[in-house]
Amino acid sequence: MSAVREWAASQGSKLSEAVAVNNIGKWKTATQMIALTILLSSRDSSNGILASGGVALLYASSGLAVWSLVVYGRKIWKVLLR
Repeated sequence: MSAVREWAASQGSKLSEAVAVNNIGKWKTATQMIALTILLSSRDSSNGILASGGVALLYASSGLAVWSLVVYGRKIWKVLLR
């Protein structure tokens, strides 16, 4: 996503505004960090429920990444079609 932001910044202010940071990315990062913390802390234990929760959070962060891509894509598309 940072490469898209860099490209948008070089193209002009309207496109740069379209790819401004939003809260979805912040939630995705937080979800990833929590998931990885859980997975790393439960790797030596026999608590499968905790590890499953970590994997579920990792899948959730992947979903948020795709959602963020769609949001950015729509914003960029609207600016490019003008």
